[in-house]
Formats: sequence, structure tokens, C-alpha cells
Amino acid sequence: MIEHAHRLLLVSSAAYLALQPTNAATTFRSLAFGFSALFALIIALAALTGRGERIPSPGKAILAALLAWCAWDAASWFWSVNPAYTAGELRREVAWSLMAMAAFYVASRDADAWRTQIGATLGSFALLAALAVGLAASPEGWNAARWHVGVGAFSTYLVLVAPLLLTLLAPAPAGFGGTPRAAAVALILLALLVVAARLADNRMVWIALAVVFATASALAALRWHRALRRAPLRWLAPLLALLVVLGLLFAQTARDKAAAHFPPHTSVAETFARDPRLQLWDRTSELIAQRPWAGYGFGKSILADELRRDLQLPELSHAHNVFMSQWLQTGAVGLAAFVALLAALAARYLSFLRSSDDALAFLGVIGLALVAGFVAKNLTDDFLFRSNGKEFWALNAALLGFGLRRRNAAPSG
Repeated sequence: MIEHAHRLLLVSSAAYLALQPTNAATTFRSLAFGFSALFALIIALAALTGRGERIPSPGKAILAALLAWCAWDAASWFWSVNPAYTAGELRREVAWSLMAMAAFYVASRDADAWRTQIGATLGSFALLAALAVGLAASPEGWNAARWHVGVGAFSTYLVLVAPLLLTLLAPAPAGFGGTPRAAAVALILLALLVVAARLADNRMVWIALAVVFATASALAALRWHRALRRAPLRWLAPLLALLVVLGLLFAQTARDKAAAHFPPHTSVAETFARDPRLQLWDRTSELIAQRPWAGYGFGKSILADELRRDLQLPELSHAHNVFMSQWLQTGAVGLAAFVALLAALAARYLSFLRSSDDALAFLGVIGLALVAGFVAKNLTDDFLFRSNGKEFWALNAALLGFGLRRRNAAPSG
């Protein structure tokens, strides 16, 4: 019975990860999410009653920070300037995110489960990116709002997927073998990633991708420094080439946006100086100063009407920075809890990286690159929201679930 529940949880959670990036299959995604939560609950209850395998704790630091952040978010309903909106966002962004975290944490019981979930994510990415490229080349054209909520959400999704490409270069059990065939697939997916990011026409995606790959490479070089000394060009040449490509594409995207949204002959530097987000951040800082400790109530767009009215720009309905957004919503206390949660995740991944077990260390590399890339992408926006937020928490839960089981089976030396 419990083994059947584990298998069904793995199927439903993998399907959920595959469907999460698109808004074209909401019914099937909801079903996958519901079944994942149900089977995870069955397995958790079996573990509590001694009829199933023990589920390891993610650790006091992560649990304390997560519970503090969620509890303070929930408490903000009492002083929210829009209690009805806050209640709805608490359900969508806190309750459902907690369910997703629990389901993926329980599902990642071993290497096969981990690779199944990551394989489903990479397969879905390959299909969706190829579809975007194909539609962009067709007369119909590609509409990110139709397939992926919008270009911002789609570009953030690409940043979340980027660290997972490394699994194609790593051997089992954490990766897919590191064979020449897997390396060829990694190159194809990397090319799709770059082309899809260019379609998104987003400047920050290039910086975030550079952060992902630079972080992963630096950590891998630190962890496997002997291999780096033996073959430095093998490690450094691909990274440098990739960073050059990302830098050139960032410059091209910045020039294209300047030409599209500013008067002729406006320099790229001037477009940054005239970015409306600078005015938005000034106004957001003023609003934060009025309620610095408790904020205005949980919900990314809690002050959407005020910001639109003050700035006369309909697209600027929230803080466009994940940390300012947390501060605006839930005050300094909520921001501190959120930062503590990110720090606890990073500390856990750092402990993985220091392990003598290469597979566990590799999971630490992926986890730190994932957090670093997501933070970088959200310095000029806030996509800890809906599909991107669920994917971020689900991937972290899967990493922790497999990593802690691996650590408990083979303690670091």
C-alpha cells in the first residue's frame, strides 16, 4: 500500500513539475498537485504511525525560519490594508507552497525519485523551449502571455532550470551519468536555454544566468580543486566562453530595449538611468518608511492601486524587488524571516558541499546556484509568485529531501 503511494506520488509530482511552467494546462496541473498532496499525506501519516519509512527532518534552522516566515505572513492579515486580498494570497502563495514543499520533500526518497523529477523538469523545458522557438519562427509568432503567463515569468523559469542542466554532466546517483551522450544533450539544452532567453527580451535573465553558471563553476572548482589543477582549461574554457556569450547577449538585449522603448539616439546607459523602476523604488521606500515593522499585509500587489496612481504607470503595481516587496508586505520582521529562510537553505547546501560524498557535494552546488540565480533574477522584479514561486520551493524541497536522505545513509567524513 505505502509503496504504491510512493510510486503514485512520484508520478504525480513529476507531472506537476513538468506542467508547472505553462498556463496552457491548468486543469491537469491542478490534478497533479492535488494527487501529490494526497499521496504525500498518506505517506507522512504512515511514517508517523510506524507503518512507513522515516522521513528525515530538514533541520531546525530551516524549519524555524520557514515557520516564522509563514506565521508572520499569516498574522499580517490582522493589520492588512486589504484583508480579503491578503487572505486569498495567503491561500495561494503560503498554504499551497507549503503543500508543494511537503509533497516534493516526501517524494525525493532516493536517487531514482530525484532523477525522475529532474528528468521530467528538463524534458518539459526542452519541449516548451522548442515550442517557443518554433512559434517565434512561424507566422503565428510566440506569445509568452498565452503559454507562460508572460516573458518575466518565462525568463525566471529559465533561470530555475539552468542549474539542473548540470545533472547531465554529473555521474549517478545525483546526475545522469556524465556520458558523451548526456553531455551532447546538455549542449542542446543549453543552446535552447540561450535562444529561449533571447526570445524573452529580458535584460536581467542574462545576469541571473551568468550568476548561476559562475556560482556553480566556482563552487565546483573549490570542491574538486585537484581536478581543476590537473586540467584547468577543461574547466575554465567552457565557462569563460559561456560568460562571454551571455555578456554579448545582455548588451544586445539592452540595445534592443533602448531602441524599442526610448527616443532615437538614447544611449544604453541613459536607458538605465531613466528606468521607471528607480522612481518606483523611491516611492516604495517612502511607503515602507510609513509602516516599517509590520508592513501593509501579505500579497505582492497589496498596494497596486496606490503605486499605479502615484506613478501613472500601470505595469508598476508592485515593488519589483523581492526584498523590498517582502518589506513592503510584511515589514522588517517578515523580511528578516525571509532572509533567514534563504540563509538557512544556503547553509544547508554549503554543508552538502563540504561533504566527502561527491554526490551530496554536487547537490550542494546545484542548491547554491539555484538560490543565487533566483535572488539575482529578482533584484529587479518579484517572481516569488504563482508558478515561479511554486517551482522554486518545489526544487528546493526535492534537493533537501534527497540530500538529507543521502547524508543520513552515508554521513560526511
